[in-house]
This record gives sequence, C-alpha cells and structure tokens, in this order.
Amino acid sequence: MATGAFAVPSMQALCECDLFEVVCLVTGTLRYDKHGTPVVTPARRVADEYGIPVAEYENVNSNEFFEFLYLVRPELIFVCDFGQILSQRTLSGSRIGGINLHGSLLPRFRGAAPVHWAILTGEPYTGVSIIKMTPHVDSGPVIAQSPPIPISPVETVVELEDRLAEFGAELVLATVTGIAHGKTTRIIEQLHSRASSAPRLTKESGVVPWNLSSLDVFNHYRATVPWPRAFTHWHRENGSALRLILGDMTPLDDSLHGLISEDFSQAVYVAPVLVDAKMENLAELKAMPKNTPPVKRHLPRSQHRPTWWQPGVVIKAEGNDFIIAAQEGTVRIEQIQPAGKRMMQVREFLRGYPIKQRDKLG
Repeated sequence: MATGAFAVPSMQALCECDLFEVVCLVTGTLRYDKHGTPVVTPARRVADEYGIPVAEYENVNSNEFFEFLYLVRPELIFVCDFGQILSQRTLSGSRIGGINLHGSLLPRFRGAAPVHWAILTGEPYTGVSIIKMTPHVDSGPVIAQSPPIPISPVETVVELEDRLAEFGAELVLATVTGIAHGKTTRIIEQLHSRASSAPRLTKESGVVPWNLSSLDVFNHYRATVPWPRAFTHWHRENGSALRLILGDMTPLDDSLHGLISEDFSQAVYVAPVLVDAKMENLAELKAMPKNTPPVKRHLPRSQHRPTWWQPGVVIKAEGNDFIIAAQEGTVRIEQIQPAGKRMMQVREFLRGYPIKQRDKLG
C-alpha cells in the first residue's frame, strides 16, 4: 500500500528480491489534471515498471476492500507513504498483519509529515522506523529502527526524504527477509509518553514566522520546499498587499554575518528512545532519563539595533541585498516570486518593485 515517493526505494527493493511475490499495489483512484492528463503517482510508476497489478481503493476499510483482501489473501501488507489509516479488520486480512516504514525515530514525530517537522523544529538528527501496524496512527510496536541520521543544516525536505527513503529501503528489505526466513522478530513497545506529533502541512503552514529567530525562519523555508512554499506579504504604501513566495535565503545575525557556520552545524546528539537497530539494549532503554525539551537558541543581539528593526521589516533593499529583520537576527533573501510571476533573483525583483527600507512584510 503506497502512493508517494518515499515508498519508491522500498518498493523497488521488495520487487527485485526473489524471496517475495508482490501480489499487487493498493493505492488511491487515478486522478486527472485540468487538461485530462492522468496524474501518475510515484508508487504507480514503480508498479508499471515491474508489471504489478494496481488495485484502486479510496477506502481500505470498506466492505468492498475487505472482500478483495480476502480473495487475495496476502501473508504480509507493507505500507509506506500511503495516507490512509488501516482498521484492525483490514490488518487482520493478512496472515502476519501490516508493517509500516515511517520517516522518524519513533515515538518522535508521529503523523503524516515527520521529515517536515524534523527540519521545522531544527532537529540535528532523525532516522527511520519500521512498526508492526495497529489501528492507531504510528503507535504500533517498533520492530526495526535506524541509528540516528544527522540532518544537514542546509538540506530541504526533498533532499532529506530522498536520503531517508534509501536508508529505509535497506531496513525494509532486511526486516521482510527475516520474516520470510521465519526468524524471530523482536518488538519494542513505544514509550507513548515521549511521543510528539507531525501533522500534515496546510497551505497556511507556508506563512513565514518573522516573529521567530532568523534560524527558525530558515528552517521554515527548508521545511516548506516544494510545498506549500514559504510566503509572506508586502504591505505597500497604497494600502494593498502583494503575496511574495520566498526562494533561497541565508540566515544572518544583527550584524549581517552568516549563521550557517560550525557553531550552527555542530549537532548536539540526542539519544533516540529506542537504543539501536538490533533492539537488544533493553537495560539501557529502561535506564534512560526522560527526554528534556530542546534548549531554545538565542542569537547575539546587537546593542545598536534601531527601534524600527521589528520582525518583518525591510532592513536593506538595494542591488543584490534584500534583508529582512526577524525577532532575533536577519534574513537575506536570494530569490523571490511575486504573485502571478515567476521566481527571480533579488536584483531583478528590486528593479521592478519599489520595495524599500522600513517597508513591512508579514
């Protein structure tokens, strides 16, 4: 059961292994764009490539799907980047049940957007987990988990998801191979008290949080690529507001010095709740102290910051420099897209739009 790109490497690994017969891909109904062209999802492309039959179901908990599942009689259901919650009845339609590849070190970031939220909150590490599925979202016992994987301080959601998907495919293949060979699979219940959520982003999630630090604004940009994109509004003198989509940017301090340096990129290691991929250190797990919330980073604040340097105010708008104040620090915008126009470099944007110092964004 799959839809999106995060499932592709795992699907390919399972299809290419002689131990398994992939009976079919279960996915949503084929949709069409405004021109009538079918929108082929990444999971469908893999199914087409390997000649796997596709079963389309908008509700995998319906009676219709359960009857289909009873006829197919799979031994195992593999779920990844799918978008539907499986009921206990649906899970019981296979002999072993269902397993799910999730893009975080569970119980952190349960939900539809774990990679987005890891970047959004400035996490230094993340990883992937495989769980035995239950009817509750991402709360089933863990049967395999990667070691912590460092997050680059400049990579976007797309780049991090690609890395995690490849890592996850290796873990999926090893896990399902073990199941196929009849090996005993150790499971560890998640510590539910340490769970955090990662709900799906909405269009409004793209609104730039100027009232946070410049590092937080930069993380927000990285977490909203390619959708919903970081955007803000320029409040013009004539009273109208123009929507601006922000492209590449650089976080700065109040002195306009870059912050992506050794000080920022040196990740502080935070031990995962589950100790290692082998799941053997139960004594360590029991002895681990309860996680404390991350310390909020405060940037050095200039003693000479003018009173008009408020969050979202334009500090500089000339040449290649388009610099905006955050609550702490500033942000240099490299690319910008006015509503209804294409993405352009800042110099080109400033030639066509009379934005100036002390104008307000937000």
